[in-house]
Amino acid sequence: MGFWDDEEKEEIDQDILGSDKDECIGKEENSYLADAGRALGLIAKIISVSSENYWEKQRIQKIDTLMDREFLGNLKKISLNNEAQLQVKLSGLSDKLIEEKNYQVLSNKTIIGIGGKFSAGKSKFINSFLNAREGLLPEAQNPTTSIPTYLVYGKEEKICAYTMDNREVLLEEEAMQALTHEFFQKYRIGFSSFIYSMIITEPDMPYRNLVFLDTPGYNKADTSSSYSQKKKTDEEKAYEQLKGADFLIWLLDIENGGLSQKDIAFIQRLNMITPILIVANKFDKKADCDTKKIIKQIELDAKEFGISCFAVTAYSSEQKREWGNGRKIAQFLNYAQKHPQNKETIYQQICEINKEISKEIAGKIRNEQKERNKLTDIIFQSDDIMEIKTLIDIYGETMEKIREMKQCQSAYLKIARNLKKSLGRQFERK
Repeated sequence: MGFWDDEEKEEIDQDILGSDKDECIGKEENSYLADAGRALGLIAKIISVSSENYWEKQRIQKIDTLMDREFLGNLKKISLNNEAQLQVKLSGLSDKLIEEKNYQVLSNKTIIGIGGKFSAGKSKFINSFLNAREGLLPEAQNPTTSIPTYLVYGKEEKICAYTMDNREVLLEEEAMQALTHEFFQKYRIGFSSFIYSMIITEPDMPYRNLVFLDTPGYNKADTSSSYSQKKKTDEEKAYEQLKGADFLIWLLDIENGGLSQKDIAFIQRLNMITPILIVANKFDKKADCDTKKIIKQIELDAKEFGISCFAVTAYSSEQKREWGNGRKIAQFLNYAQKHPQNKETIYQQICEINKEISKEIAGKIRNEQKERNKLTDIIFQSDDIMEIKTLIDIYGETMEKIREMKQCQSAYLKIARNLKKSLGRQFERK
């Protein structure tokens, strides 16, 4: 899970672990790790399949195909403005279909993504600056999974896992804590193949309009990835998750110095519209003069590489305070709260794209018809037989072009109606 890889260490040598493995598990007092029966029950709960799950997945796939392949595919005879950008936007929307349907609790809220390397201490940082209750986000769990995890205000404590086949599975805290490296080592099950995302609702959240998205460290692949060719690296997962965030906090371990080239490349790739906050974590391990130098260097590097920063600061999760008694983190979060993202639903966005495309197609057809009418006028006014013959040939080509454009328009409108109908049915089911 995203927040579980903060303090991730290298795998423990099996020779050292040896026969003490079960004893170590027992000390953790997690019944899912200690009791094979309970573990089997948890596995069955998460990966169970039903006919409804199957047909739900088929519906999502159909919509995904309509958007990715057919929506613009019938417009080969019409050159649209910004066609490549429209295709990218549609592809991005299709990737969020499951999120749109499931994540009602996140609607109309501003998402703050927390990114950085796996050793940056993201979970501990979130727990610390939110002053969260103990165990809200587990730390140092050595996970094998990389699951995006959202922390949001809710009237009651609730942990929801959303599966790849679009089911919501309620988990107790102990079950969530069990989805770890130890679980994989004992039962050979990595849950990132089955769980799409997690949402934790918490009544004591101080920022009620903000959602905090915890992501996997971008520089370490899932250790269970060899068991499935479909698994993505943590870098790909982190990118897919963070590109949908409204604001970004980039966390780095101050002991590693400032921004690395990989940090810079990743941030640039995200292409955030809003300014980001860069936090050098664990400043308690550095002298004040060194912390000041590192912050200054980060500021210079960000400016040099065109990274728009709200601020650069340092933080100690252990001491639960910002360096120099600063308040830049609080200021950043207040800034984010005052700039709510008036988000349209996927359905609304697709309707807007459809309206834009339909208007453009109709305009292009009208332009061709105007050219045809001009040719008609010129033909009737001309006395030159050779000129008339040439103009009639051009007229015929124009008429054929109009005919092809209208065929494309008709096919496009049919696909658009099918997509609109499919989306309507899909979201009515929630």
